[in-house]
Amino acid sequence: MKSRKMRRVIFRYTWDRMRVSLWFVPLVMSFLALLFALFMHWLDVQVPNESLRYSPMILSGDTESLRGALISITTTILATAGVVFSLLTLPLSTLASQYGSRLLRVFLRDRTTQFVLGMFVFTFVYCLIAALSIPQNGEGIESPLLSATMGLILMLATFASLILLIQHISTMLQAPNIVAAAGRELMGVIRVESGNDFKTSIEGNHKNLDSASTLIETQGYPVRLNEIGYIQFVDSEFILTIAQEKDIVIHILHQTGHFIEQNTVVALVWPAERVDERLVKRIRSSFIIGNQRTPTQDIEYAVNQLVEVADRAMSPGINDPFTAMTCLEHLGVGLVRFIQQHEAIENIYDRDGILRIVIQPLTFNDLLDAAFDMLRHASCDNASVLLQILQTIDKIGEGTESPVIRRELLRHVKLVQEESLAGSLIDADRKRIQTKGETLHMKFNSVA
Repeated sequence: MKSRKMRRVIFRYTWDRMRVSLWFVPLVMSFLALLFALFMHWLDVQVPNESLRYSPMILSGDTESLRGALISITTTILATAGVVFSLLTLPLSTLASQYGSRLLRVFLRDRTTQFVLGMFVFTFVYCLIAALSIPQNGEGIESPLLSATMGLILMLATFASLILLIQHISTMLQAPNIVAAAGRELMGVIRVESGNDFKTSIEGNHKNLDSASTLIETQGYPVRLNEIGYIQFVDSEFILTIAQEKDIVIHILHQTGHFIEQNTVVALVWPAERVDERLVKRIRSSFIIGNQRTPTQDIEYAVNQLVEVADRAMSPGINDPFTAMTCLEHLGVGLVRFIQQHEAIENIYDRDGILRIVIQPLTFNDLLDAAFDMLRHASCDNASVLLQILQTIDKIGEGTESPVIRRELLRHVKLVQEESLAGSLIDADRKRIQTKGETLHMKFNSVA
């Protein structure tokens, strides 16, 4: 059971790293090309040349000429692949300079780009294997007509994919598409992190409801990490399994996205006398540390990606308020989904109702601050973006009836109003913002 759970989070971590790399799909397609070349070689042996020689759709020739044709295709594909890789540096530099280096993963995980690169690798490997399978002295051996014809077809398909790549890059680099891709990542991580992993663990009769506050006052065994970087993944399921096996309680002090220094205490274990070195190693293995945050398990970082695009759009050098407003629309949808689906769990119990894990969950207030604080400052001189922030807050408020959340939304409404007074707006724009803010105050207070 524990190995299955451990494999699940490791699979998520590994899959995230593979899908944001440009080598994974080409590597898989190169392996498929090898198998396909062997299959075509077998097919050539099964089908006699006499039945194919006079077909207008099949290449004809002796073994030497067909071998030379396949090698020529291989050389052409290799030369063109260099142009393709050079072509891909343009969107990389554009994304990094205009949208921020964090948005590079949007391009790296793009399936069309990976497929086109894979097509070049597939054709190159296929033609190379097919050419090498033809002996230098082919006397007495039937010509591989089908293999050579397939090589020509793959070359045409590869050049067609190059046209597809140019068309795709021209549309992908448009700001709405970049923002939409970042918005999909936000929705994806909210959906995954709002699953039912612990619903059976938190329901039922809890036998030690006061254990959390009691344990905090006692001395727990500190579990330290010797790495420096961001916490990318925390395998809470595996930690729950460990706690059940050892009959202990584990307090996770740092969540995904936190930056830790060397020798940082990431967890406390009670009772301390049950802890041994093997247990410490198992708990340490539940934390994956990296040089950067990832939106795979980090909801706040997924919000930060959209905010970074919006902040850069509001910089004097770019001055693109429409992109910032588009980011706010996606942020509003994501925050509403977070309210509707995400359940903040502080204490995790096992099936017997015994406390096993104490965590510090991400709150809605944290996401609101991450979504609006920086963008509000950057947009203090633009009434349209400030009004869009208020409109986004209005949509979020319509998606919840919680008085606590509405009070937090009203706090941000007040901050937007104050920001408009601090900026260099004309009186008419300030009045529009103040009026919209007062309308939201009356709306939310009346419902609450």
